[in-house]
Formats: sequence, structure tokens, C-alpha cells
Amino acid sequence: MITFNNSLDAAARSVHLWDKKSLLSEVTVIRDVYGRLSFLMNNTKSVPDLDKQELATIFQQELGSYFSGKIYWKKLSDSNKQNKIEERQKLIIDILEQERINWKMMDDIKFYLSERPIAKKAWVCHLTNQESVWSYDEATGIGGKKVITFYSFKGGMGRTTALAAVALTLIGQGKNVMMVDTDIEAPGLATLFFDEELIARGVLDYLIEHEIDNRASVTDYVLDVTDPALLAENEGHLFLMPAGKLDENYLQKLARIDFQDNRPGYLREALTTLLKDIKEHYDVDYILIDARAGFHDMGGVAVAQLPHGSVLFGNDSRQSWDGLTQVLRTIAEGHKADFPVMIVGTMCPKIASEGYMSARNHFINKSYTVCVENYYDDESGIPGVEAEGEIHFPEFLSFNDELLMGVELYSDGSQEKNQRVNAFKTILTGEGYKKITDRIKKWFGED
Repeated sequence: MITFNNSLDAAARSVHLWDKKSLLSEVTVIRDVYGRLSFLMNNTKSVPDLDKQELATIFQQELGSYFSGKIYWKKLSDSNKQNKIEERQKLIIDILEQERINWKMMDDIKFYLSERPIAKKAWVCHLTNQESVWSYDEATGIGGKKVITFYSFKGGMGRTTALAAVALTLIGQGKNVMMVDTDIEAPGLATLFFDEELIARGVLDYLIEHEIDNRASVTDYVLDVTDPALLAENEGHLFLMPAGKLDENYLQKLARIDFQDNRPGYLREALTTLLKDIKEHYDVDYILIDARAGFHDMGGVAVAQLPHGSVLFGNDSRQSWDGLTQVLRTIAEGHKADFPVMIVGTMCPKIASEGYMSARNHFINKSYTVCVENYYDDESGIPGVEAEGEIHFPEFLSFNDELLMGVELYSDGSQEKNQRVNAFKTILTGEGYKKITDRIKKWFGED
């Protein structure tokens, strides 16, 4: 039985059932938005119509309803206007050859794959050597700004809290930091630092309003974190761009930005503009992005296309590993080998507990297996399982009861609130979060 999962392999086998397969040097299998398959044949010489029909019959028999009925030939028959390809077909072929990826080699025929998805394009349409929003050289130069994305496949992994913790650790070391909440469907970063009444606009508003009126300034959407209960005088500056305000207009705004389907590249373009506006208007060393969980395109752009490094959070559950595996594949296929990635194991037993070492070793071994199978390249060399600092070697955050009831990093000025803020800051600038921060800094030579 042919299914979506096995249809591609069935297509390759079908090609080899054709008696005239020796006429082919390359085959591009095109899977459209419905999952049906079309084909682009790079034939070494023209193929008679009778032989073409024979191949179409094979596809129909072997693939059934998964065959779209479309076969494109690079070299047409001699009777077809002296091999001049119609302009429309030539345009189709040019697009397919630009976007296809290498797939496999079978009996001297090179197979390519061209996926034609309608959504999730940031996750499934891979470009090799994907460039960050600006170059690494610029990010690491004098006054350079480093963009780091924090991502978890599932919610509840402590990703947002960790981002806040890294931001606090960085400003404690004299760095200036901008936090950006792109988790627009489940915003939460701003409420760690501000009372809800102080949050007016944010990323969602920027994406809509900047498109309508390019006079809008990013400074209209950013909040300065200045609470004296949280920040000391000798620390760096901290800024926050919320996702937006959850009011009666929020869903109407949210319903208007997910139109990447009919505007190719829109989300990357919009987020690039946002980050460049921040770069122009704010003297910060780090821009920390809180990404959307799951496989939405917003998260894909933020994790795999724009940053100079990504921090991936997950626990030792099957669901978490399944998601992180896909994310690592996307990053590996779209970036150079030196793109920095960190895996963080969350919800771990406390270091002093009896089960800590067992849980730690199991997580490391699982992480190593996932990276060997989906990220590391044999040509670049595969590190050993105990190689600290490598992508597979995680940092760990232990479960903390004191963070369960919610983190508030702002005060009304009372002694009780001030003490509460200080207690949270002490936890968030502790050893576990400091290790994550130090590792990020090492990515850019800031030991």
C-alpha cells in the first residue's frame, strides 16, 4: 500500500522499472502541497511519445493516486518545435532546479527532491549555508550585537525563565541586553518584568503597524527595565520588547500575520527588519529571542534562519526528544558546521539528590545518539560522548519548587516585594543559568 511516508521510495523504484531508464541522468521528484508526485526528467536525448506514455503508465500502476499525472522533460521530442521548450515549462524547470535538494543515487541515476509545502516552510524548505540576520564577523566585532534564540519544542520547559536568567546574568557582567518575545501565541516574557498594565504594544503590533506605516519606530514598542529592586547601578542596561498586550484586539492582530503562504519569505523579511531596527536604535551586546514552541514558521525563522546561535530546551521525554530531533535536522541542513547550538536538559533532579547522576548520564547518552544520527557529519568528525562543549553535551537545570508559582522581577517598592525580587534574582543568576550564559559567551570568544 502506498502512503505519504513511502511514496518517495516507491517513485524511485518505479523509475527503475522503465525499460528506457538508461536515457536518464537525473530525476527530480516533486511532492506538491497535497502530497502528490510529479517528475522532472533530465534525459540525455529525446524520448518517443510511446516510451513516455509507458513511463506514465508505470507511475500510475505503482503510485496510484499519489501520481499527479505530470512528467516534465528537459529534452523534448524532435517533433516539438525543434526541441524548443515552451517558456512556461522552462520557467517551471528553472524554479525546480534552484530549489531542489540532493536525495539519492540509484543505478547511475541521480535523484533530487523538490518539496512544495504550503506551510511550515521555515522548517522544511532548507537552504544550505543559511545566513544569519547579519554576519558573525559583524556580531563579534567592536560594538557587535549577537542574536541568540531560546527554543523548546514543548511548553513548560523553563525556556522563558532561562532567557530572563541569562539576561540578568549578562547585565550583571556589564553587558547591555535586549529581550524579544516572539512567542506571540503564548506570550509571557513581559509579565516577568512588568505589571500587565504597563504593557501596551510589542512584536505583534510592530509586525502589523510597521507594514502599514514605515514611520513607526521600534522604540515605540520597547520597554526599559529599570526597577531598582532588580538592577544595581553598576549593571548593564536591560530592554524588553513584549509580544503585545492581551486585550480585546489581540486575536484580530494575531489573525493577520500568519500569511506567509501567499507572501513567500514574509516572516523572515519582517523579523529581519525588526532586528535591524533594534540594532540601529539600541546599544546592546546581546539580543535574546524567546521563540514560539512547536513547529510554527515564526519559531522556525527565529531558530534556524536569523540567529547567531540557538539554545534548545527539553526534558528526557519521548515527545521532547522527537521534537528536538526535527529541530536539529533543520539546523544541520541549513547551516554551516560552526553554527553554535546548545541543548539544555530541564526538570532534572537536584545535583545533591540520589538520582541526579543516573538522569544526567541518560540524558547525555540520548543527546549524543540524536546528534550523531541527525546533526554530526562524518566528514567533520564525530566527537566522543564525554566531549564537553560540543553540541550534544548538554547543560542542566534542576527542578526548582520556588519558581513554580511564577516569577515576578518587579516591585511596588515595599520591603516585602523588594526581598521577593531579590530572592528570584539570586535563583536566576545561580550556577546552572551562569553555565548557560558562559557557554553562550564562549561562542563569540568572550571567555
